[in-house]
Amino acid sequence: MALREIVQWKRPFPRARWLAKQVLVRWDLFAHRKDESVQRWRPVLVGARAGHVVVPSVALESSRREAGDFAARGLVRAGDRVLDVGAGNGRQAIGLIELGVGSYTGLEVVKRSVEYANAAFASFGSVHFDWLDVFNPMYNPHGSQEPDKASFPYPDGSFDFVVALSLYTHLENLVVVARYASETSRVLRASGGAFMTFFKSPPNAVTASAVRTVFAERDIREIVGKRFVVEDAAGCETTAFHDQWRLYLRKR
Repeated sequence: MALREIVQWKRPFPRARWLAKQVLVRWDLFAHRKDESVQRWRPVLVGARAGHVVVPSVALESSRREAGDFAARGLVRAGDRVLDVGAGNGRQAIGLIELGVGSYTGLEVVKRSVEYANAAFASFGSVHFDWLDVFNPMYNPHGSQEPDKASFPYPDGSFDFVVALSLYTHLENLVVVARYASETSRVLRASGGAFMTFFKSPPNAVTASAVRTVFAERDIREIVGKRFVVEDAAGCETTAFHDQWRLYLRKR
């Protein structure tokens, strides 16, 4: 494993890193103290001690941009039932709530993130987060369920749209990808929309690291294409760490 990956995975000096992020968060809140939208969403953007700590104004802008992108492509609309796989602390929910979705369900392997998000969004009756106790060496090293046997805890056809942002980028192998794609298809209604992101090769080198999993593009297309029509694809034109391949999908 490369030194960069070791540093990212082990996250040295976690307390110092968390405090540094809190300084950045507080500065952002001060800089946007007159921004009503940032202040409105402050309770769900500030206070997380697990998962990814976000800069409020940046998180808000990206959540709205992504929801608008999904809506513009006809993948999600007002009133839809949405599942967010790998929901983290709930950043993705904000733009979708503002879009007017009927319900939002977040599925996450970090238990403390689930607890935080359920408390943060407690005033939103149509928003709920569930814990998926699946093993992942980076995010849930003591998970009780093997990822290649993961089962989403929902009946068939429960959702109109399923989003998975920065999920497949940590799943390590194609067997697990196939399982998650299968479960996504199962809980999605006929012709429902889906969104997934990957790191692909080219331009990246293939790797099975949980920090940054990279698959060959042909393998991704083969697995995803069994259950979904790829309506569009974008991104991952460089090897930049956050340049992900975005797939806009429709259930077959």
